Amino acid sequence: MISRKSIIAITLIAILGAYIGYWFYARNVAVQVIDNWAEQRRAEGYTVKYAAPEIGGFPLLISAQLDTPDLRRDAFAWRGDRMTIEFRPWNFRKIRIDLEGEQSLTLKNIADRITLAPEEAAIVATLSESGRLADATLLVRDLQASDPAGASLLQATEIWLEAKTPETAPASHADESLTLSLSAADIVLPENIKGPLGRTLSKLRAEFRIRGAAPGGNLAKALEVWRKSGGTVDVDWFQLNWGKLDFRAKGTLSLDAESRPLGAFSTDIRGHNHAVDALVAHGVLELGTATMTKIGLSLLAKSPPEGGPPVLTLPVTAQDGHLYAGPLKILDLDPIRFPTNR
Repeated sequence: MISRKSIIAITLIAILGAYIGYWFYARNVAVQVIDNWAEQRRAEGYTVKYAAPEIGGFPLLISAQLDTPDLRRDAFAWRGDRMTIEFRPWNFRKIRIDLEGEQSLTLKNIADRITLAPEEAAIVATLSESGRLADATLLVRDLQASDPAGASLLQATEIWLEAKTPETAPASHADESLTLSLSAADIVLPENIKGPLGRTLSKLRAEFRIRGAAPGGNLAKALEVWRKSGGTVDVDWFQLNWGKLDFRAKGTLSLDAESRPLGAFSTDIRGHNHAVDALVAHGVLELGTATMTKIGLSLLAKSPPEGGPPVLTLPVTAQDGHLYAGPLKILDLDPIRFPTNR
């Protein structure tokens, strides 16, 4: 007669054997998913290259390491040192991607080869039941971006970006097609920027809702289709802390017939007197003009009920190729153009 301990041991061995078999099945599925994704991109006109994946992670993960991944088409090119793709054997819809080492990015006619060297860069994505991308989160820490000559283009302590798509594709220009949330801290601008507010942005936060559908493929053509169909961007929140300037805004943005920004925003501005002083220090404003500007702004600014520095509330509009703060034109706006290769 088989003892109870023997039955338990046999059962555990059977469960362990079944799980090991399932893990190897999941391993083969992971390889097939990677190969299928690459073939789909090639069918879309991309060139996709990577070294044969090394699969590991047993027992709780399926981990696929791809060395020298390379993706390019038309004006776009990206190459990395190493990419690691991970998911749980019991959940194929939740995926984590770690980008290790340096990343090389090229956007012809927009930016020459940019070298991205983050301390950490990870993407966590969730697929819907139909296989569509439901949401994705990008986290980058201690980013260093430089040009081909090695000059610094951008530094950031942290960048966090979250994207969500609806369960069903938008049927009209009024339907949401994408929601974006962005947060960045301690951003250092390029060395050649000598602006009056300095090179460091301590905080950048934004919440966007994009309405209207755009086709895949060439970015310039997709943007034009989106514009003609009445696509808009709802800016639910935008905050920029640059030096002592605290700029916050909400509004709606689109493109006019010439692909120039078109929109209207309500803004709250703190630290505007410090910004005026900075303009004087850099020779942008004369002292007499700055004094009159401060007097005018002080009449418009109000002290918030909760205390703190005065808040200047102004409407900001973009129309006819110009950006206005109230009635004052502050700069010209060029059309947004992307390469139209093929």
